[in-house]
Amino acid sequence: MNAVVVVAGGEGRRMKSDIPKQYLDLAGKPLIIHTLERFLLFDPNIKIILVMAAGHRNFWDVISISYDLSRGITVAPGGESRYESVKNGLQCIEEDCIVGIHDAVRPFVSVSTIENCYAAAARAGSGIPVVEMDESVRLVDDSDQSTHLDRMRLKRVQTPQVFRSEMIKKAYRQPYRPDFTDDASVFEALFGKVTLVEGNQENIKITTPVDMQLASVLHDSFSSGS
Repeated sequence: MNAVVVVAGGEGRRMKSDIPKQYLDLAGKPLIIHTLERFLLFDPNIKIILVMAAGHRNFWDVISISYDLSRGITVAPGGESRYESVKNGLQCIEEDCIVGIHDAVRPFVSVSTIENCYAAAARAGSGIPVVEMDESVRLVDDSDQSTHLDRMRLKRVQTPQVFRSEMIKKAYRQPYRPDFTDDASVFEALFGKVTLVEGNQENIKITTPVDMQLASVLHDSFSSGS
């Protein structure tokens, strides 16, 4: 069985909108609906857990009236941090399944990326999508000195980050640490190495008004079956 925890708890302050970014309109549809549809294209029977802040429930309730896909979705409460929100979502997941954890504001993940992540998790316990760095990067230390890093050895990490459910649920029973910046780092702290999978460049996280402008362009060129 496949499952996905979609994290939709962000306030979206950088979007400078009264409406949380995941509920903004993109080509006639709320952004979050585009995201959910990607996973239903991958697996029409996938179990979806939608984690949201209590104050956002009214946005979802209005949207869900217009979309049949909402009927099979379980809503879980968001926490004070992403770590707590994911932990809450995982409590709704059964054992012995493959579960992805995905940002609600990444509507352009390709079906092939999802497929490859779930396949890697089924085989090796985890599947983490990454893409090549396309810019030079520097490491800045505490004294404000910087060092050039070889970008060929660096990757940009995306979601969905996918795991065997019993492993990621166990990993999320660890006490929170500041270096838990994503689900892969939580998993890695307990189980060691994670399995990297090639992601897709279009799989951007929409957080600013500029990102929304780019999303409009991407929507026009992004195939619904990709």
